[in-house]
Amino acid sequence: MPAVVPVALLAAFLLASSAALQQRAAGRSSFATRADSAHAVPGIGLLAELVRDRLWVLGWLANISGFCVQAAALHLGSVAEVQPLMVCQLLFALPLGLIGTGRRMSPSAWWGAAGICGGLAALLSARGDLPASGGIDETRLVAAIAATVALAGLLVVISLGRPPAARAGLFGVAAGLFYALTAVLMKETTELLLTEGILHTAISWEGYALAAATASSLLLGQAAYASGPLAPTITAMNITNPVISYVLAVLLYGVPVPSTAGQLAGVTLGATLITVGVVLLARTPTLPRAGSQLP
Repeated sequence: MPAVVPVALLAAFLLASSAALQQRAAGRSSFATRADSAHAVPGIGLLAELVRDRLWVLGWLANISGFCVQAAALHLGSVAEVQPLMVCQLLFALPLGLIGTGRRMSPSAWWGAAGICGGLAALLSARGDLPASGGIDETRLVAAIAATVALAGLLVVISLGRPPAARAGLFGVAAGLFYALTAVLMKETTELLLTEGILHTAISWEGYALAAATASSLLLGQAAYASGPLAPTITAMNITNPVISYVLAVLLYGVPVPSTAGQLAGVTLGATLITVGVVLLARTPTLPRAGSQLP
Protein backbone atom coordinates (compact mmCIF):
# COMPACT_ATOMS: atom_id res chain seq x y z
CA MET A 1 0.00 0.00 0.00
CA PRO A 2 1.28 3.51 -0.75
CA ALA A 3 0.53 4.60 2.84
CA VAL A 4 3.15 2.24 4.26
CA VAL A 5 6.03 4.34 2.90
CA PRO A 6 5.34 7.61 4.80
CA VAL A 7 4.34 5.69 7.94
CA ALA A 8 7.58 3.66 7.91
CA LEU A 9 9.64 6.78 7.27
CA LEU A 10 7.90 8.53 10.18
CA ALA A 11 8.80 5.57 12.40
CA ALA A 12 12.42 5.78 11.25
CA PHE A 13 12.47 9.51 12.01
CA LEU A 14 11.06 9.01 15.51
CA LEU A 15 13.58 6.26 16.31
CA ALA A 16 16.39 8.43 14.95
CA SER A 17 15.21 11.35 17.09
CA SER A 18 15.21 9.04 20.09
CA ALA A 19 18.81 8.01 19.39
CA ALA A 20 19.95 11.63 19.02
CA LEU A 21 18.22 12.77 22.22
CA GLN A 22 19.37 9.81 24.32
CA GLN A 23 22.94 10.12 23.05
CA ARG A 24 22.98 13.80 24.03
CA ALA A 25 21.69 12.95 27.52
CA ALA A 26 23.96 9.94 28.01
CA GLY A 27 26.96 11.96 26.85
CA ARG A 28 26.61 14.28 29.85
CA SER A 29 26.06 11.52 32.39
CA SER A 30 28.53 10.80 35.17
CA PHE A 31 29.51 7.58 33.39
CA ALA A 32 30.59 9.55 30.32
CA THR A 33 32.49 12.20 32.26
CA ARG A 34 34.28 10.03 34.83
CA ALA A 35 38.09 10.02 34.60
CA ASP A 36 38.29 6.27 33.99
CA SER A 37 35.39 6.11 31.51
CA ALA A 38 37.50 4.26 28.94
CA HIS A 39 37.87 1.35 31.37
CA ALA A 40 34.48 1.56 33.10
CA VAL A 41 31.69 -0.97 32.64
CA PRO A 42 28.14 0.43 32.80
CA GLY A 43 25.74 -0.70 35.48
CA ILE A 44 22.17 -0.10 36.60
CA GLY A 45 23.33 3.18 38.11
CA LEU A 46 23.64 4.62 34.60
CA LEU A 47 19.97 3.91 33.87
CA ALA A 48 18.93 5.23 37.28
CA GLU A 49 20.69 8.48 36.49
CA LEU A 50 19.33 8.79 32.95
CA VAL A 51 15.68 8.32 33.91
CA ARG A 52 16.00 11.56 35.91
CA ASP A 53 17.17 13.46 32.82
CA ARG A 54 14.27 15.14 31.02
CA LEU A 55 16.08 15.02 27.68
CA TRP A 56 16.58 11.27 28.00
CA VAL A 57 12.94 10.75 28.98
CA LEU A 58 11.89 12.75 25.91
CA GLY A 59 14.09 10.46 23.82
CA TRP A 60 12.54 7.40 25.43
CA LEU A 61 9.05 8.69 24.62
CA ALA A 62 10.17 9.21 21.01
CA ASN A 63 11.45 5.62 21.05
CA ILE A 64 8.11 4.24 22.23
CA SER A 65 6.28 6.34 19.64
CA GLY A 66 8.61 5.07 16.94
CA PHE A 67 7.91 1.45 17.80
CA CYS A 68 4.15 2.09 17.79
CA VAL A 69 4.32 3.78 14.38
CA GLN A 70 6.52 0.94 13.10
CA ALA A 71 3.88 -1.53 14.26
CA ALA A 72 1.29 0.46 12.30
CA ALA A 73 3.53 0.32 9.23
CA LEU A 74 3.86 -3.45 9.58
CA HIS A 75 0.07 -3.67 9.80
CA LEU A 76 -0.28 -1.69 6.57
CA GLY A 77 2.44 -3.52 4.66
CA SER A 78 4.75 -6.51 4.74
CA VAL A 79 8.04 -6.88 6.57
CA ALA A 80 9.79 -6.83 3.19
CA GLU A 81 8.35 -3.36 2.54
CA VAL A 82 8.88 -1.87 5.99
CA GLN A 83 12.30 -3.09 7.13
CA PRO A 84 14.30 -1.66 4.18
CA LEU A 85 12.71 1.74 4.91
CA MET A 86 13.48 1.51 8.63
CA VAL A 87 17.22 1.56 8.01
CA CYS A 88 16.79 5.15 6.81
CA GLN A 89 16.89 6.16 10.47
CA LEU A 90 20.67 6.31 10.02
CA LEU A 91 20.19 9.18 7.55
CA PHE A 92 17.99 10.98 10.07
CA ALA A 93 19.99 10.27 13.24
CA LEU A 94 23.37 11.56 12.13
CA PRO A 95 22.28 15.12 11.21
CA LEU A 96 19.87 15.26 14.16
CA GLY A 97 22.75 14.40 16.48
CA LEU A 98 24.69 17.42 15.20
CA ILE A 99 22.01 19.98 16.02
CA GLY A 100 23.44 22.57 18.38
CA THR A 101 27.01 21.26 18.11
CA GLY A 102 28.24 23.73 15.47
CA ARG A 103 29.08 20.89 13.09
CA ARG A 104 27.63 19.58 9.85
CA MET A 105 27.81 16.36 7.87
CA SER A 106 30.56 16.23 5.25
CA PRO A 107 29.56 15.07 1.73
CA SER A 108 31.53 11.84 2.18
CA ALA A 109 29.68 11.12 5.42
CA TRP A 110 26.34 11.58 3.64
CA TRP A 111 27.46 9.16 0.92
CA GLY A 112 28.64 6.71 3.56
CA ALA A 113 25.32 6.79 5.41
CA ALA A 114 23.41 6.41 2.14
CA GLY A 115 25.61 3.46 1.17
CA ILE A 116 24.89 1.68 4.46
CA CYS A 117 21.15 2.28 4.14
CA GLY A 118 21.14 1.07 0.53
CA GLY A 119 23.23 -1.96 1.45
CA LEU A 120 20.95 -2.98 4.30
CA ALA A 121 17.90 -2.50 2.08
CA ALA A 122 19.48 -4.75 -0.56
CA LEU A 123 20.29 -7.42 2.02
CA LEU A 124 16.80 -7.36 3.50
CA SER A 125 15.20 -7.44 0.06
CA ALA A 126 17.28 -10.49 -0.92
CA ARG A 127 15.75 -12.72 1.73
CA GLY A 128 13.77 -15.77 0.75
CA ASP A 129 10.07 -16.10 1.52
CA LEU A 130 9.14 -16.89 5.10
CA PRO A 131 8.07 -20.50 5.78
CA ALA A 132 4.36 -21.19 6.20
CA SER A 133 4.74 -22.58 9.73
CA GLY A 134 6.47 -20.64 12.50
CA GLY A 135 7.67 -23.39 14.86
CA ILE A 136 10.90 -22.73 16.71
CA ASP A 137 13.63 -25.07 17.90
CA GLU A 138 13.81 -24.36 21.64
CA THR A 139 17.24 -25.94 22.03
CA ARG A 140 18.61 -23.65 19.35
CA LEU A 141 16.91 -20.68 21.02
CA VAL A 142 18.69 -21.42 24.30
CA ALA A 143 21.96 -21.79 22.39
CA ALA A 144 21.32 -18.45 20.65
CA ILE A 145 20.74 -16.75 24.01
CA ALA A 146 23.96 -18.19 25.42
CA ALA A 147 25.92 -17.17 22.31
CA THR A 148 24.50 -13.63 22.43
CA VAL A 149 25.41 -13.20 26.09
CA ALA A 150 28.92 -14.56 25.52
CA LEU A 151 29.60 -12.46 22.43
CA ALA A 152 28.22 -9.28 24.00
CA GLY A 153 30.34 -9.87 27.08
CA LEU A 154 33.42 -10.37 24.92
CA LEU A 155 32.73 -7.09 23.08
CA VAL A 156 32.46 -5.24 26.39
CA VAL A 157 35.81 -6.68 27.51
CA ILE A 158 37.42 -5.77 24.18
CA SER A 159 36.10 -2.20 24.52
CA LEU A 160 38.07 -1.57 27.71
CA GLY A 161 40.69 1.09 27.12
CA ARG A 162 39.66 1.73 23.51
CA PRO A 163 39.24 5.24 22.06
CA PRO A 164 35.73 6.74 22.45
CA ALA A 165 34.60 6.09 18.85
CA ALA A 166 35.78 2.47 18.91
CA ARG A 167 34.24 1.87 22.32
CA ALA A 168 30.92 3.37 21.25
CA GLY A 169 30.90 1.13 18.17
CA LEU A 170 31.67 -2.02 20.18
CA PHE A 171 28.93 -1.22 22.68
CA GLY A 172 26.63 -0.51 19.73
CA VAL A 173 27.30 -3.95 18.25
CA ALA A 174 26.64 -5.56 21.63
CA ALA A 175 23.36 -3.64 21.95
CA GLY A 176 22.40 -4.64 18.39
CA LEU A 177 22.90 -8.31 19.29
CA PHE A 178 20.41 -7.99 22.13
CA TYR A 179 17.97 -5.96 20.00
CA ALA A 180 17.86 -8.87 17.55
CA LEU A 181 17.46 -11.44 20.34
CA THR A 182 14.72 -9.32 21.93
CA ALA A 183 12.72 -9.42 18.69
CA VAL A 184 12.80 -13.24 18.69
CA LEU A 185 11.85 -13.51 22.36
CA MET A 186 9.09 -10.93 21.89
CA LYS A 187 7.63 -13.00 19.05
CA GLU A 188 7.73 -16.17 21.16
CA THR A 189 6.26 -14.49 24.24
CA THR A 190 3.47 -12.96 22.17
CA GLU A 191 2.65 -16.36 20.65
CA LEU A 192 2.50 -17.89 24.13
CA LEU A 193 0.22 -15.13 25.37
CA LEU A 194 -2.19 -15.51 22.45
CA THR A 195 -2.28 -19.32 22.45
CA GLU A 196 -1.77 -20.32 26.10
CA GLY A 197 -3.03 -17.31 28.03
CA ILE A 198 -1.62 -15.01 30.69
CA LEU A 199 -1.10 -17.61 33.47
CA HIS A 200 0.96 -19.95 31.29
CA THR A 201 2.99 -17.05 29.95
CA ALA A 202 3.67 -15.80 33.48
CA ILE A 203 5.38 -19.07 34.44
CA SER A 204 7.22 -19.58 31.14
CA TRP A 205 10.92 -18.80 30.93
CA GLU A 206 10.61 -16.95 27.63
CA GLY A 207 8.99 -13.93 29.26
CA TYR A 208 11.75 -13.59 31.82
CA ALA A 209 14.37 -14.02 29.12
CA LEU A 210 12.62 -11.24 27.18
CA ALA A 211 12.78 -8.92 30.18
CA ALA A 212 16.48 -9.66 30.70
CA ALA A 213 17.30 -9.18 27.00
CA THR A 214 15.37 -5.90 26.89
CA ALA A 215 17.17 -4.58 29.97
CA SER A 216 20.53 -5.65 28.52
CA SER A 217 19.89 -3.95 25.17
CA LEU A 218 18.80 -0.78 26.96
CA LEU A 219 21.86 -0.71 29.21
CA LEU A 220 24.33 -1.45 26.41
CA GLY A 221 22.67 1.08 24.11
CA GLN A 222 22.94 3.84 26.69
CA ALA A 223 26.54 2.84 27.42
CA ALA A 224 27.27 3.20 23.70
CA TYR A 225 25.71 6.66 23.64
CA ALA A 226 27.69 7.69 26.71
CA SER A 227 31.01 6.29 25.48
CA GLY A 228 31.52 8.19 22.24
CA PRO A 229 30.06 10.02 19.22
CA LEU A 230 26.71 9.12 17.71
CA ALA A 231 27.93 8.07 14.25
CA PRO A 232 29.73 4.83 15.20
CA THR A 233 27.03 3.96 17.72
CA ILE A 234 24.02 4.29 15.45
CA THR A 235 25.90 2.74 12.53
CA ALA A 236 26.87 -0.32 14.58
CA MET A 237 23.31 -0.78 15.85
CA ASN A 238 21.75 -0.29 12.40
CA ILE A 239 24.01 -2.91 10.85
CA THR A 240 24.04 -5.49 13.66
CA ASN A 241 20.33 -5.61 14.46
CA PRO A 242 18.91 -6.52 11.01
CA VAL A 243 21.82 -8.76 10.04
CA ILE A 244 21.69 -10.80 13.27
CA SER A 245 17.88 -10.84 13.10
CA TYR A 246 18.14 -12.52 9.71
CA VAL A 247 20.75 -14.99 10.98
CA LEU A 248 18.45 -15.91 13.87
CA ALA A 249 15.52 -16.26 11.46
CA VAL A 250 17.56 -18.75 9.41
CA LEU A 251 18.75 -20.73 12.44
CA LEU A 252 15.56 -20.70 14.51
CA TYR A 253 12.67 -20.46 12.04
CA GLY A 254 14.05 -22.16 8.96
CA VAL A 255 13.98 -19.05 6.77
CA PRO A 256 15.74 -20.11 3.55
CA VAL A 257 19.19 -18.78 2.81
CA PRO A 258 19.34 -16.71 -0.43
CA SER A 259 20.10 -19.13 -3.24
CA THR A 260 18.79 -17.72 -6.52
CA ALA A 261 20.96 -15.59 -8.77
CA GLY A 262 18.92 -12.49 -7.97
CA GLN A 263 19.12 -13.07 -4.22
CA LEU A 264 22.86 -13.71 -4.29
CA ALA A 265 23.34 -10.57 -6.36
CA GLY A 266 21.37 -8.61 -3.77
CA VAL A 267 23.51 -10.00 -0.95
CA THR A 268 26.72 -9.16 -2.82
CA LEU A 269 25.53 -5.66 -3.64
CA GLY A 270 24.35 -5.08 -0.09
CA ALA A 271 27.59 -6.26 1.50
CA THR A 272 29.62 -4.09 -0.88
CA LEU A 273 27.57 -0.96 -0.21
CA ILE A 274 27.73 -1.49 3.55
CA THR A 275 31.50 -1.97 3.48
CA VAL A 276 32.05 1.16 1.40
CA GLY A 277 29.64 3.13 3.59
CA VAL A 278 31.37 2.12 6.81
CA VAL A 279 34.78 3.05 5.38
CA LEU A 280 33.50 6.46 4.27
CA LEU A 281 31.91 7.19 7.64
CA ALA A 282 35.02 6.07 9.52
CA ARG A 283 37.33 8.26 7.44
CA THR A 284 35.27 11.43 7.15
CA PRO A 285 34.80 13.50 10.32
CA THR A 286 32.02 16.03 10.61
CA LEU A 287 32.82 19.57 9.51
CA PRO A 288 32.27 22.87 11.37
CA ARG A 289 29.23 24.81 10.24
CA ALA A 290 29.82 28.03 8.39
CA GLY A 291 30.80 30.80 10.77
CA SER A 292 31.22 28.45 13.74
CA GLN A 293 34.16 27.19 15.71
CA LEU A 294 34.87 23.66 16.76
CA PRO A 295 34.15 23.09 20.46
